[in-house]
Amino acid sequence: MKNALLLGWISLLLFSGSLQAAPLSPEEQAFLDRHPTATIAMMVDHPPFSVIRDGSGAGFEHDVLRLVSEKTGLEFRKEFGVWSDALPRFRSGQVDMIASISYREDRTGFTLYTEPYYTIPVFVFVRDDFGAYTGIEDLAGRKVGVIEGIFYEADLRQAADVELRGFETYQEMTRALVLGQIDAFVQNLTNINQVIQRRAYTNIRIGGELKIPGLAEEDLRFGINPDKPELRSIVQKGLDEITLTEWEALTSKWLAGRQNGFLQDARLTEEERAYLREAGPIDICIDPNWMPFERFDTHGDYVGISADYFELFEKTLSTRFRPLPTATWTESVDALKAGRCDLFSLAMRTPEREKYLEFTDSYIETPLVIATKADVAFITGLDDLQGRKIAIPALYAFAELLKDDYPDLELIEVTDIDGGLDMVRDGEVFGYIGTLATIGYKLQTEYTGELRITGDTGKSWDMGVAVREDRPVLHGIMQKAVASVTDEQKRAINNKWISVRYEERIDYMLLWQVIGFFIVVLLAGLFVYLRQSGLKRQLEEAYRRAERLAVTDKLTGVCNRHRLDEVLGEEARKAERYGDVFGVVLLDVDHFKRINDRFGHRTGDIALKEFVDVLRENCRQTDVLGRWGGEEFLVIVPHADQTTLLTLAKKLRTAIETTSFSEVGQVTTSIGASLYHDGDTPDTLIKRADDALYEAKRQGRNSVAFR
Repeated sequence: MKNALLLGWISLLLFSGSLQAAPLSPEEQAFLDRHPTATIAMMVDHPPFSVIRDGSGAGFEHDVLRLVSEKTGLEFRKEFGVWSDALPRFRSGQVDMIASISYREDRTGFTLYTEPYYTIPVFVFVRDDFGAYTGIEDLAGRKVGVIEGIFYEADLRQAADVELRGFETYQEMTRALVLGQIDAFVQNLTNINQVIQRRAYTNIRIGGELKIPGLAEEDLRFGINPDKPELRSIVQKGLDEITLTEWEALTSKWLAGRQNGFLQDARLTEEERAYLREAGPIDICIDPNWMPFERFDTHGDYVGISADYFELFEKTLSTRFRPLPTATWTESVDALKAGRCDLFSLAMRTPEREKYLEFTDSYIETPLVIATKADVAFITGLDDLQGRKIAIPALYAFAELLKDDYPDLELIEVTDIDGGLDMVRDGEVFGYIGTLATIGYKLQTEYTGELRITGDTGKSWDMGVAVREDRPVLHGIMQKAVASVTDEQKRAINNKWISVRYEERIDYMLLWQVIGFFIVVLLAGLFVYLRQSGLKRQLEEAYRRAERLAVTDKLTGVCNRHRLDEVLGEEARKAERYGDVFGVVLLDVDHFKRINDRFGHRTGDIALKEFVDVLRENCRQTDVLGRWGGEEFLVIVPHADQTTLLTLAKKLRTAIETTSFSEVGQVTTSIGASLYHDGDTPDTLIKRADDALYEAKRQGRNSVAFR
């Protein structure tokens, strides 16, 4: 990954660490005398470059403008908005300048550019279930998010056959990806990494760097209206006068983590220091089963995001926090109310809790989402849940809020997330409402393939430390502790539990089985060579292609026999463990030998590809389609009863029959279907489906049979 570069640094080496004024020409000085203040459009939410903090602007660009002002005498009046509003305002001349604009030739008619003050690589971000990303062609046919009006929007649309979705903010775009409303989005790492860490998203990774001809990195510049060339030269001279030392201070502050320590900011009063000396260990209550935020592990140790924050608090405050062992969140709430602990490590403010707790500022924000069985369609909001049973943890903050806002919801209180998700899996309730981070963690580790996130409540959970109301001094201490954690410390904690991942998870055993010993040894040797040559990315691409080859049928692009065997084994184990029935549909292209004999094998191959395209279009998203062998194809159908299975089989038969194939005309298919029964193995299940297939052929083909 490329490091961001400040392109102006070479010229800045000529200057020392002074705050000397920029040498303005008589024309520039005269302009400045007439126009001492320039209006500039800045983004309201562009971390870490421009954000709104405590009612005013803060970030890297604001500090750059402050230095330009000090060196030139030019003042700036800032107007905030989203990019899709800021750019038209600048273009129409409503403001003199705009920040964060990137160079494009088609903008030169209305923009005078400064030199870039920062450049950032642009990446493609995907969910964990996207599969391998090897280049822009993998986005073809996908829904891809971009910020409205971003400079590479037209290039992206031209480079790939994608369905672009425009968003006003990074938060909206990132959330849409997490919840499956888009398949990928394009943005620079600096912005998105902060969103992911702040929101505790766990299912996003970097697919790869955006590679489009003519597009390099995102170059951030100031843009000035073309009727004010003196303003452009004044701003550029101000930028040129910023010394290397000053640039390093800015990047250290906003882009590489602050260097000031905790104790320098958390200035405790004498009363607060005395409280800590006299209090001894401070008893805290946590949620014992709420990863990745917090829990007690199998050894009884307190682990998770909040645990790392409190370990930091211990070191910097020179005091000890003692977690009180509990089995459920309900027990933790009862313990605090009974006075057996002094604070909650992580809690959300509600009207009811404010009666007995005082809250610090939040240090984690995470959306509330809805988890259901994997075959449920996407839920647009809480109104879609009316009349359905929804599990929710007892005494959680959002349970209180939802009862007030949605009194018609049938909420079923459970002791913890495991109890709620088990009820969803077993069909006792329709869904479970919880935080994206905790549900995502559970789905990745314990409920893979059974449940998925299918809805967004539109609400977020902002959490901080909650201190008993009768401990006001302790509340003041914890407020200072939370407020004083540096950006570098936050990144270290969040990266441990919530990271932006670049690598693909590769099944090396599968790679061994399919490609063989010789290729593995060759790739391993190539890995050493490429690392030494600085070309690691080429090797990663080779591994990803090898992984895809290992599980994909080369002709049709669907799962191969090896992958189908794996999925059958997984579904059989889940059915045996949880009693969740599934089925299979086995299809055969009728009279395929006649097609090959009459038209040739090339045409036969084309017919098989078109046959698969029809199946893809008519299967459910949760179904697994693969080539069983020759002209036979298998569909593995999770969460299916006999009616569901036969409905799908008949739908596939009709779709094939009514499709006109490009080179052979009409094609029909015979289909055998069967459901998993207790005691079945994948072999016995497939045997019944195969028997049903031959029964369909005996019936005259172009028919469906079930056994």
